[in-house]
Amino acid sequence: MSHPTPTPTPTPTDHRTAPAATARPVDTETFRAVMGALPTGVTVVTTLDSQGGPCGFTCSAACSVSQEPPLLLVCVNSRSKVLREILGTGALAVNVLRDSREWVSSHFASRAEDRFAEVAWEPTGTLGLPWLADHTVAYAECRLHSAITAGDHTVVIGTIVGGAARQSHGPLMYWRREYAGWPTGPDLTLATEG
Repeated sequence: MSHPTPTPTPTPTDHRTAPAATARPVDTETFRAVMGALPTGVTVVTTLDSQGGPCGFTCSAACSVSQEPPLLLVCVNSRSKVLREILGTGALAVNVLRDSREWVSSHFASRAEDRFAEVAWEPTGTLGLPWLADHTVAYAECRLHSAITAGDHTVVIGTIVGGAARQSHGPLMYWRREYAGWPTGPDLTLATEG
């Protein structure tokens, strides 16, 4: 009795990734247009410098990473002085700006030497980091979890050790290079302070 000759199985080609291996990155203009279409909240990331003074910068690249353990991330220009201070102190605070605080965002995005000269702050309850209490809808104070270089930025991941949120004001939003507000609701404390 003869058996039929099996038909050879063709070598599989993974069509999902084949083009990805040779695809080139988009140009800067396309990148900015695509990412500018994504609405984001606006934060000011803060820490303390080696002399214990406050430092910070405006950041629209912030998001949650994990609920258990509670992790968030921010993306920081790898040449930033504030990044060096975050890595040195091992701590950062993420201040989520409230509506009508465009001037705070612009101030912390500027090249001003002392960005805290015109902006009042209070120490956070656990780590004593700069909290822009009069200008935020929420803040999270974090212990540095890890830092990963990605292109010209560093992805800083923090373990949230304290913070609070209130809904008496809406957050400041940024979309296509313009600011906007968001509707409000009742106050809510999400985490312990102090």
